Amino acid sequence: MNISYHKIAVVFLVFSVIVLASCKAPFFNTANNMRLINGTVYTKDGREIPGQVTVNLEQFRASRTQVTVLTRDSKQPQVFPITEVKGINIRSDYYEPKLIDMGGLGNNDEFRFVKRMTKEGSKIQMYELFQQVTRQANNRFNGGGNSYQTPEYSYYIVTPAHTRQMPAWNIEGRRLSPNFEDKMSEIVKSCPSLAEKIKTKEKGYFYAQVSFNGTKRIETMLGIIDEFNKCQ
Repeated sequence: MNISYHKIAVVFLVFSVIVLASCKAPFFNTANNMRLINGTVYTKDGREIPGQVTVNLEQFRASRTQVTVLTRDSKQPQVFPITEVKGINIRSDYYEPKLIDMGGLGNNDEFRFVKRMTKEGSKIQMYELFQQVTRQANNRFNGGGNSYQTPEYSYYIVTPAHTRQMPAWNIEGRRLSPNFEDKMSEIVKSCPSLAEKIKTKEKGYFYAQVSFNGTKRIETMLGIIDEFNKCQ
């Protein structure tokens, strides 16, 4: 086969351009794995910085605690440690960096951007963590298979007793269940009427540890939070 060096060089150049272009292309997988997505970064010292936001908390260890934003009038992105970021607004959703118990053995608390589901100033804040989890497809012919991504959602709360060093609590985790009626009524004890409804497992104020109705848990928690906010 007679292939000239000139043709090889052209092919290599085209391939290089494609690779470089793809490395700079915007993408959104989750709020913790996105690149050059239009949004706004809010810092703890009061700045609002609109631009193209990049977050790599799920990927590269060197960038795990950083958020970058490329503004329209700058060629170089601004880099912020996650500890200096109050929140980010992406596609009309507001995300805050929270320490999350990622499960498993040992200390698996990590910072993640979670979508705030409650209003600003709520006595109890509730958040949604969205992840794209990679799984391996089974193949009965060769014992293996291709990997694929599946969306997973988990929900967390931050109570008035939380400190900055404490991870947010998974609403299905040990901090709230089993014995949800005891643990949650203690959290809202400053509102005795609400605490009593939870303690006595009144309908709409309780969910079991083992339940296939995840939507009910979310609705129950949001209802409790709303009533707690209104309690005088």
